[in-house]
Amino acid sequence: MGNNKEYYNYIFDLYGTLVEIHTNEEKPSLWAYMSKYLAKNFGVEKSPEELQTDYKEYCKKEVDRLILENHVRDPEIKIENVWQRIIKRRCSDDEMFELCYSFREQSRDRFGRYKGVAEALAKLKKEGKRVFLLSNAQRVYAIKELEVAGLIQYFDDIFISSDFGIKKPEKKFLEMLMEKHGMSKTKTVMIGNEIRTDGAIAKKVGIDAIIEEHGDFLKILH
Repeated sequence: MGNNKEYYNYIFDLYGTLVEIHTNEEKPSLWAYMSKYLAKNFGVEKSPEELQTDYKEYCKKEVDRLILENHVRDPEIKIENVWQRIIKRRCSDDEMFELCYSFREQSRDRFGRYKGVAEALAKLKKEGKRVFLLSNAQRVYAIKELEVAGLIQYFDDIFISSDFGIKKPEKKFLEMLMEKHGMSKTKTVMIGNEIRTDGAIAKKVGIDAIIEEHGDFLKILH
């Protein structure tokens, strides 16, 4: 590393660190699409405006529920629960995935892997390092996007916040990953693009952090 410190465990953030993404859940075309999608596939008849209102309301209710039940400051909802509230009937895992990922694709304006990221991760693996992902994200989005970006094969383990009901900078999120893999604090580094999440959680746990935007962490790998 550029700071001359030797690490063994590299824990990466995803969005804004390894991949570039921009989503817009406010655009009318998204809700018009989803209104037609739900009517066709689930028999749910809601106007785009009504659907958007319900979605926001149920997201808030899920957040409030997790805060109350889990007593955490930084909860992470599972987006499948929101759509389940809206469609109000049982569906298969495949149907739910298609619903959620259709929403994600329609909301996305931009997505792509930063230049040099795959090569950097491959280099770390070749050197015998362990590479992990700790992401504030929805599993139903993130795993598919890792596959699309061609990055999923580089990780020894992937921790997604929606699986645990908490997110960065909630200390326990990082602690669970480190405890699972027996990571030494002095040999572990968090690499991300947000001081308030990636930097904050590293500080709480007592490990080093490298905060760089747009894949710029690559300049400190040699």
